[in-house]
Amino acid sequence: MEIKEKIIRDLDRIINEYVNEEFVLGLSVGVVYGNEIIYTKGFGVKNVDTKEPVDENSLFHMASVSKTFVATGIMQLVEQGKIRLDECVIEYLPYFKLKDDRYKDITIRQLLSHISGMPDEDDYEWDKPQYDEEALERYVRSINEKELMWEPGEKFAYSNISYEILGNVIEKVSGMSFEKCMKENILSVVQMKESNFLKPLVSKELLTSPHVLDIENVYGAVVSEIFPYNRAHGPSSTLCSNAVEMCNYAIANMNEGRFGGEKILEPNSYSELWREYASTDWGGYTSEIGLAWFLGEYKGNKVRSHSGMDTGFRSNLIILPERGIAVVVMINSDYIGTKILCTSILDILLGEEVEYIRKSLASHIVRTMFSNNIEIALQEYNKIKQNSIEEYLVYDEEFNAIAYNLLERKRINEAIEVLKLSIQIFPESANLYDSLGEMYLLQDNKELALEKYKKSVDLNPNNIEGKKIIDELSN
Repeated sequence: MEIKEKIIRDLDRIINEYVNEEFVLGLSVGVVYGNEIIYTKGFGVKNVDTKEPVDENSLFHMASVSKTFVATGIMQLVEQGKIRLDECVIEYLPYFKLKDDRYKDITIRQLLSHISGMPDEDDYEWDKPQYDEEALERYVRSINEKELMWEPGEKFAYSNISYEILGNVIEKVSGMSFEKCMKENILSVVQMKESNFLKPLVSKELLTSPHVLDIENVYGAVVSEIFPYNRAHGPSSTLCSNAVEMCNYAIANMNEGRFGGEKILEPNSYSELWREYASTDWGGYTSEIGLAWFLGEYKGNKVRSHSGMDTGFRSNLIILPERGIAVVVMINSDYIGTKILCTSILDILLGEEVEYIRKSLASHIVRTMFSNNIEIALQEYNKIKQNSIEEYLVYDEEFNAIAYNLLERKRINEAIEVLKLSIQIFPESANLYDSLGEMYLLQDNKELALEKYKKSVDLNPNNIEGKKIIDELSN
């Protein structure tokens, strides 16, 4: 009992400090230790305007964590003999079609493991949500002009489109809507009573609001004008859940499908779900891909995980099955990463002493820039670099994410300012130059775009897309 009490005490301390130090609006955390739920708590507010507090039952949009439920649904149908993983998709969806004939060879397994060659979706039309039961099939029929990026099975490339197709397969094979199938065969079985893929059925009282970055008056957050929901993208993205119920789901997966006296899968299905199919090149505990689940190691422990991000929300589910440990984190803003929070919690669960959670350098420096100017922001960075850099996360990706967040808000000039600032901090980052080139191209400033793309390719000769753009701009 003492170990659990210490864990809870340490979690309370570091998470409360993190919420106070960082610009975290609303946060919910669930922790499983020794195969039992020991911690479910909410922090901050559900809505920046109403100030209603988050608790362990508050519901968050889970974004791409939804995909692991799709894989579970497919494996249930495999166990029933209704789907074969290596069967071609067209056997289940005769109307599935793409621009080139290679689509006929795509298998269910390839879609699940993101190795089908399918591209990703650019526009989820959250601002034009569809609610009718035909929305998913309509979407799958609408992708007939898309082309594969390479031969099916060749290599990994993350694709949300793949999961809409899989959700549609579940509908046709099960004979019920995707959302109903998920509710009856997975969510209800593991006592996820409030969780649902179908937003109209989600409790309005429990649901948190999405928040996006705002710089109108001061660097901060506002409630997003859109909620990331569209029934056409249900399978890839639209599960709403809470910390308690996601812990139930984590326990079921750690116990090879069993939860209480019920089960969502047979144990042998996990040899398919958690088998390594391809390298992601992402490293760390997401270095390989299984069926939906990302695979890897953290400090010598096997990890199964999936994270998510959509407008106004972030989420992460991490399972260490051999240790009986799981962490779920949900945030109702999209400009705060979840990884450092999750790994800090994991460190505590693995018996390490954690003094604090490192803060986001990008968030602090960009906030300083918008409150003052670039020169003062750089002075602040140099001061931190000399005195306390170990307390911060120093990642160029975080600056990049903020820039794209601003771009999504149609704040392209401010996004460019963020990238110009970040390049002074990371002068060797090919990715930042590539992003800046893209922003200048969006402004139709071809001269500056060409200059930045050339710099990006100089720093990273493997930037094939950058080379193509340089050729186009040069001609």
